[in-house]
Amino acid sequence: MSLESAEWFSRNGIECSRVRARNSGFPKHLHDEYVISANLTGVEEIWLAGKTAYVKSGQVTLYNPGTIQASRFDTQAVEFISVHIPQTVIKMLADEDNLNSAHEAPVLREGIINNTRLFDALYRFATSARLEQGTDEEQELILLCGELFETPALLQKDDEQKINVVIEYLREHLSVKPQLEMLAQLAEMSKYHLVRFFTRHTGMPPLQYHMQLRLHHARDLLRRNVHPLDAAIMLGFYDQSHFINAFRKVMGTTPHHYASQVRSGHHKLPVP
Repeated sequence: MSLESAEWFSRNGIECSRVRARNSGFPKHLHDEYVISANLTGVEEIWLAGKTAYVKSGQVTLYNPGTIQASRFDTQAVEFISVHIPQTVIKMLADEDNLNSAHEAPVLREGIINNTRLFDALYRFATSARLEQGTDEEQELILLCGELFETPALLQKDDEQKINVVIEYLREHLSVKPQLEMLAQLAEMSKYHLVRFFTRHTGMPPLQYHMQLRLHHARDLLRRNVHPLDAAIMLGFYDQSHFINAFRKVMGTTPHHYASQVRSGHHKLPVP
């Protein structure tokens, strides 16, 4: 077998890969882990349960541990990302979701899956793991498994009140990056349920929500002529490149350029 390129990276025992291949394939094989892949480009031919099928761009494939599978790539290049999740991890999160009471890891729906939310969650997790973003990766794993289990995050009134307590805490602590474990204790929930309920309630996970709050406050400081370096330090961004990249991602420009434009008067913004 010949692959054009293959990149492997691992975070906290979960392996990920990004592969580009053509005129090659994987013979019949199996894995001890759950293997979930997102097809980015091209068409992959797979063999599963005695049948041949074709995975197109935007689709996901999922294989349970022990499932025999094979795949083949034609002359058109195929690029995909894969995440290998150990059975112990899936079992732990399934228990938190009350998915099963057995001692074994659950059997998930496998084969080709058309699910945009699952595709996006898989891509976000692999990207987070590749960039070594620490606690963000744990959050993305929880969201990915929530999509794998296909169980809705249904909030009760009491759950919404607990999430609002967490939101208030995040608003009052902008200079320190919160830990999921601490936020879960504050909400009296498991980390699994906190991330899923918070995302359902607000539209984004708690750590991203907190980052949004920090960046909006950074913009207010820059409007008030606070130097970008001082604003970064005030908000706990001791890594300047992290602050610049995060600000650019939301505002479309760097903190220094934003501040200079505001001071120049060319793009005056009202300050409350």
